[in-house]
Amino acid sequence: MRRGEHELLLFGVVELDESLVGGLGRAHLRVIDDASAKTLTNAAGALIQPGSTVKTDGWRAYRALTGAGYLHEPHAEATPQAAGELLPWVHIVISNFKRWQLDVFHGVSAAHLQSYLDELCYRPNRRDARLDLFRRILNRCVLYTPPTTYSELIVA
Repeated sequence: MRRGEHELLLFGVVELDESLVGGLGRAHLRVIDDASAKTLTNAAGALIQPGSTVKTDGWRAYRALTGAGYLHEPHAEATPQAAGELLPWVHIVISNFKRWQLDVFHGVSAAHLQSYLDELCYRPNRRDARLDLFRRILNRCVLYTPPTTYSELIVA
């Protein structure tokens, strides 16, 4: 997703899995600094297994994905609105995030945006293990993070 003058830039990845209802596999959203080939390739490297087929819009910077070990399928769309038809699940995940943050939080600060994106993606990515969700989150908090004070949580 590219941005206007005062908007943050997001990199979205959605796995398509035909064995699942609707075809949506895992989803990831990441805040990125720019839409350069280097930034997009680095973001892809952190989220997508090399050798995977990556379908993108016609943005030129995505051409570097081929050299990074991905099978790249660029699709130039005639209008910006056509991107939603080309990559529907990416646009649905981003739209769900926008709706969720407006309805629940009434806005999200840039300083904490990545944490909210991670939370949104955590839910559908673990949808097969929902009965155990609270215990799993608590377990990871205890195992992988030191104790945190309230003042540390709210520092921007």
